[in-house]
Amino acid sequence: MVSFVCNYCQATLKKPKLDQHLQRCYNATFSCIDCNTDFAGDTYRQHTACMTEEQKYKNKMAAKKAQPPPPPPAVPKSTVDQLKEKQADNVEQATTKKRKHEKSASDKKDKTSNGWNDSPLPAAPTDALASAIAFVCQNEPGVAFKDLKKQCVKMVTKHPKFTLAKSDVKDAFDAAVLSALAEGTVALTKC
Repeated sequence: MVSFVCNYCQATLKKPKLDQHLQRCYNATFSCIDCNTDFAGDTYRQHTACMTEEQKYKNKMAAKKAQPPPPPPAVPKSTVDQLKEKQADNVEQATTKKRKHEKSASDKKDKTSNGWNDSPLPAAPTDALASAIAFVCQNEPGVAFKDLKKQCVKMVTKHPKFTLAKSDVKDAFDAAVLSALAEGTVALTKC
């Protein structure tokens, strides 16, 4: 049933009560609640059918259905959870960094010692160093002289068949370089 609002006193009334209200409230004009149409005097009597709620709200309901539901509100993480996540991230980063370091160290070791430990080591320190110099220069062309000396001394002293004194190896390096240059197993490059 259609309901009306008295525009004078703001009373909400059903259609059968409008005649009584009009006798008590002389300045009354009415508005239909459903269609918002204003009626002066007794013109409300002709208003027998009004739009249904479905017709009234159809556009609004269709618009609501077309919109996706809002996402649930994000629950803030507790400080403990945030610290646990940060700790897990730090552990993961440290593990990754350690793996990279181990891989680069093993790659570097493989470059200089791959096949070196399997080869026989000459008895004379000069000859052992000359072999090491030739090996490093083949595997790492353009290596700096300072790095060459460190690598070769380390390779000879760490060789499984090493029987010489470490001081003898260090002292013999210059002579080994000259020997390797004379034999032509290595060549000097301009830095």
